[in-house]
Amino acid sequence: MTITAYDAGSLALLGSVLGIWAHPDDETYSCGGLFAAAADAGNRVACVTATRGEAGSLDQVRWPPESLGEVRTRELDVALGMLGVSEHYWLDYADGGCAQVDAESAVRRLVAIIKDVQPDTILTFGPDGMTGHADHIAICE
Repeated sequence: MTITAYDAGSLALLGSVLGIWAHPDDETYSCGGLFAAAADAGNRVACVTATRGEAGSLDQVRWPPESLGEVRTRELDVALGMLGVSEHYWLDYADGGCAQVDAESAVRRLVAIIKDVQPDTILTFGPDGMTGHADHIAICE
């Protein structure tokens, strides 16, 4: 289905929307426009973020991992607010470590969130993780 901006009929077909992403900012560059349009149309929109993105910079002098997670957490709060997303869940896995998380435990946590949100549409990465990032691939799995 192709959805054009503010096509209320198509947005209604999405129903409630849940995005499941690895890092703060994945949701914005992957489906931010869709989140915003769906929220604006009155759809329930929720988001799951697996990590705080603390390892998201190669410049550890400028962005030390011990403080980068806090910065990216605040940035995500602002971004979700601008997109109209008020429901957010953190999994708090280590950035760069999603592939090492026990799969059964991760699935149980996601199933609980899915039961709570009851999404009609789930958005996440495809099998290649879009960028090949190991965390993105693990989230897809």
